[in-house]
Amino acid sequence: MQNNIKLLIPVDFTGATLQTIEWALSVFDENPVEIVLLLAREMEYSMTEMILYKPKPFLDEVFTNDFKAAIYKLRQTNATTLAKIHVEIFHGNTVQAMKNFLEIYTINCVCLPPMGFYKPVKDSFDPRKLLQKSKVSIIEMPVYAPSEV
Repeated sequence: MQNNIKLLIPVDFTGATLQTIEWALSVFDENPVEIVLLLAREMEYSMTEMILYKPKPFLDEVFTNDFKAAIYKLRQTNATTLAKIHVEIFHGNTVQAMKNFLEIYTINCVCLPPMGFYKPVKDSFDPRKLLQKSKVSIIEMPVYAPSEV
C-alpha cells in the first residue's frame, strides 16, 4: 500500500455513503486515508446566480445532524485510519472540469457505492460517468459488502 491516500467518495448524505466510507476504510486499513466527499452540482447559469452563490446555505440544508453525528462516530472508531474527512462541492458537467477537480485535491483513488445505491440530493447529480471518463483509479464497493466493518 502507498502512503498519503486521498480517496474521493460521492456523497448523498445517506446510509449508502456511510457504508461506502466504512468499506473504503476497511480496504485501505494499513494507511491513513483522507476522504473527500464529493457533492456534484451543475454550474449556475446566470451571471447573477454565480456572483451571489454561497455554498454554505445549501450544505446546511443537505448535511443533516444525523449524518454529521455518523461522520463523528466514524472518526472516533477509525482514528488511526481516517486522517481527515471533508465535503467539497464540484460545480461542472464536463470531464475536463472533473479532471481539474481531481488534480486540485490530488485524489489517488475514487470509491463508488454499488450501482443504483447513490441517490442525488437536491440540485445535485451522480458524478459516476464523469469520474469513469476521467481516467482516475476507481474501485466500486461490492453489493455484498457488510454494512458494518
